[in-house]
Amino acid sequence: MAIISTLRDKGGKFLVFVVGFSIAAFVLGDILGPNSSFIGQNRNIVGSINGEEIDLVRFNAVYEELTYNFSLNNGRSPTQQEVSELRDQAWERLINDISYVEEFNKIGLTVTDKESVDMVQGNNIHPMIIQAFSDPSTGSFNKDNVIGYLQNLSNQPANQQQAWFSFESNLKPMRLRTKYDNLIAQSTYYNSLDAEAEYFNTSSQIDLAYFYIPFFAVSDTLFDVSTNEMRSYLNKNKSDYNQDETRSIDYAFFSVQPSAEDSTFFENEINDIRSNLMSSNIIDDSTYAVINSDSFNPYIKYNPDELPNDLVGKDVGFITDPTYENGSISIKKLSKIDQDAQEKARAKHILLRFDDSNKSTVRIEANRILNLLRSGSDFEETARTYSQDGSASNGGDLGWFTDGMMVKPFQDAVFSRRRSGLIPRIIETDFGFHIINVTYPKTRTSYFVANISKDILPSDNTRNNIYRSAELFKLDIKSTEDIFSDYLKENNIIGGNISDIDKNSTEVGTIPNARNVILWSYADDRYVGEVSDVLETDEGYIVAQINEMKDEGIKKLDEVENSIKRRIIDEKKYEYLKEILVDYSSLQDLKDNSGLGDIYRSSGISMTENSLSNVGFSPESIGTAFSMQEGELTRPFKIDGGVIVLGLESKVLADTLSNYDDYRNTLIQTNRFNVPLKIDDAIKHFSDIEDDRYKFF
Repeated sequence: MAIISTLRDKGGKFLVFVVGFSIAAFVLGDILGPNSSFIGQNRNIVGSINGEEIDLVRFNAVYEELTYNFSLNNGRSPTQQEVSELRDQAWERLINDISYVEEFNKIGLTVTDKESVDMVQGNNIHPMIIQAFSDPSTGSFNKDNVIGYLQNLSNQPANQQQAWFSFESNLKPMRLRTKYDNLIAQSTYYNSLDAEAEYFNTSSQIDLAYFYIPFFAVSDTLFDVSTNEMRSYLNKNKSDYNQDETRSIDYAFFSVQPSAEDSTFFENEINDIRSNLMSSNIIDDSTYAVINSDSFNPYIKYNPDELPNDLVGKDVGFITDPTYENGSISIKKLSKIDQDAQEKARAKHILLRFDDSNKSTVRIEANRILNLLRSGSDFEETARTYSQDGSASNGGDLGWFTDGMMVKPFQDAVFSRRRSGLIPRIIETDFGFHIINVTYPKTRTSYFVANISKDILPSDNTRNNIYRSAELFKLDIKSTEDIFSDYLKENNIIGGNISDIDKNSTEVGTIPNARNVILWSYADDRYVGEVSDVLETDEGYIVAQINEMKDEGIKKLDEVENSIKRRIIDEKKYEYLKEILVDYSSLQDLKDNSGLGDIYRSSGISMTENSLSNVGFSPESIGTAFSMQEGELTRPFKIDGGVIVLGLESKVLADTLSNYDDYRNTLIQTNRFNVPLKIDDAIKHFSDIEDDRYKFF
């Protein structure tokens, strides 16, 4: 029952494990679904998936689960940016869950109660359960441990019980997804002819010469483009110019920063704390530091070489003067110097590995490097150059280690040193030859420091003053006929313009967590020229003005005029070049007669490639080349960016295999491995999704 005890003692880790893999949206679907009486009829709709409306309660249920998992795994609440990412994850999960359930129902895919029991304590136990209940020291799994844990579950903490029930209830939907993926994967098939064709395409190679004229080599001034031409092009190619609904705004930003009075307030507060620390009234520095500090870790244990410089050589009880750094003011007190139970040391090393065949050669190399270091070579740079250990990128630094952490020859060599410096001989272990630099000899000494800091924050009075400035700006800009951007410059106010803001954006320029500004701009009945009230962000206050509103649909001609004009001119250049690239028997003729472009060559091209050097992406060129005969030249044809003529120099076709079974099986396994991702993409592509989250978040 050792594993059961471990789970009881470290229930949090198991909780993280099982909750992290839960997909509660499936479970919550029946409770919080569209037909549930639990929610009622008056719902706030955040979107719809395949005609199924998703209300705020249902969405938040999934979001809260993800947030709960995040907090368990990270030991903290998510930041504003992470909150936004978790909401996106919740939406993606709902898309998958709803769409997949429809697919499961179409084909009658189910998981029986018998299967569910079998996954927990039968003959086909779920891999996640096996992993959670395996002995960490041996890796062995015993089903009796699971049964014992379940029998004892009623005695576990409530959150651990809930975690198990959540995990167990989600075994069915997880198994459904596994069945579905396997079903699709098993339908993936390559016959021998497929394998032969794929092998041929992959293994055959060509050497190709090509004459290429980029469009920019021909002057744009040779061609005229009328408005009617551009309008006609847009009408014929509407799908290329779709646009989402967007907003463009001008904004003024009033940053909230602590005033001089705020800094003085916190300086006085830290000086009061310092005075208390200097007195004999404080019994426990660690508790006092935790209570009075804004820092994440106010009481720190340091190894000798890690002690802050302003405490080095100081006596216990010494307190630094207040210092300012990164928006906070802090003091440090050397609280105590203590002796650890175990000896510890710190070292760097260079490792050279060997085997029986090259041991003597590697030993010579190790001694050579040791002599370089004796002559003054920098240890860290030498480690980066020669060491065959993961620590090489860090200059060979192994950090601090205690007695028993390193292999015995290595440890004996380090712990026998009474001073720092290079050990004058190489040390052999099972890992190889070590060249060792002791950076701190063995010691038991540790330093304990109370590090108390106060974040210098703006006071309510400071915020009110800045808010009033923003409010006055709002009133002025509403009453003036000045252009917003001009008014900013004239009054030396920070701000700018943001174009084509997506409805789900969270930032305004470089200002993070400004979601309320986006929500304001997308609210109903907004109009161009409208000025917002003063809107608060984490960093300060914003006053915004809408300068453009774009509806979902086809872009206007004036918005895409340059792009369309470029395409039309390139098409005209193609027609122009076709007329001059005639009567040639070689690529050199084309170059000589046209006075444009150049000849390039690429060797060893396979059918699976899609680019040519000096040309770029051109799969049509490679496909065409493989259909040609040696010595053949093509007619000029258009590719992205220019006109090209191909000349096939040689073609080496793949040898025929006597049997394609092995290659066929490899293709099948590779394709099946990618099935889940492909299914996700396909499901989302063919789903009818309407995302209205921007109205709420």
